[in-house]
Amino acid sequence: MFPIRAIHQIEMTSRCNLRCRYCTHPTMARAKIDMDDATYAKALLWARKFPSHELNLAGIGESTMHPEFVRNVFIAREAVGERPLVLATNGLLMTLELARAIAPARPRIWVSLHRPEKAGPAIEALKQAQAEAGHQLLWGISADASIDAVDWAGQVKWHVSTRQKGEPCPWVKPGRVFVLSDGRVARCCFDAKADDVIGTVDDDLTQLQTAPYKLCATCHHDVGVPLPAARLQEIPIKLEAPVAYRQVAGGTSVP
Repeated sequence: MFPIRAIHQIEMTSRCNLRCRYCTHPTMARAKIDMDDATYAKALLWARKFPSHELNLAGIGESTMHPEFVRNVFIAREAVGERPLVLATNGLLMTLELARAIAPARPRIWVSLHRPEKAGPAIEALKQAQAEAGHQLLWGISADASIDAVDWAGQVKWHVSTRQKGEPCPWVKPGRVFVLSDGRVARCCFDAKADDVIGTVDDDLTQLQTAPYKLCATCHHDVGVPLPAARLQEIPIKLEAPVAYRQVAGGTSVP
């Protein structure tokens, strides 16, 4: 068992506007929803409590689909301070207007080449917005499904060609966790079904621990510790009073 040391990813939405064969999303059984304001605020409070080298605002969904995407990027920026704020997008919704809107928050954006005819204009929009802003927005272009492929720990029928095969797992032993769009906390970003979650953002995460789980046995990473027998658990979502926001320049903020 390992203590939680970092909120590495927050899944702003579990909805997506593509159905890629090499992704778990098309067959993902859990609800495809947008994270609500209270859950997002609590997730960011924990991200601030457990500082890591970066916060990733992408999950098993397309973050730009969240109706408050721009506002949420600014809220996250204030929550993490100067730490890198990263996200990946398929580019379908990344217009010049959107790129300009998020540029002041200085996110590090990766564009995936899921659909080249859409990714290309998104890349050009980010290039123009970063030239206008005077700082970098476009940090990379990903063709991983073709040249650095994974099969989501055996969850999809796809080839595995990743250069990271056999390398140490960056999640379990380092204590990183992934906040799902409904507020549950998963052990890693591959847990599409939320089969073995740890708790929720309403819990005291300082008292919770992560550990290897069933996907570790079929993952391309080496978890580095003995694997347990598969186990399933469902953590009920606790409903509490909404967390208040306050107004700040460029958007709203957690308390």
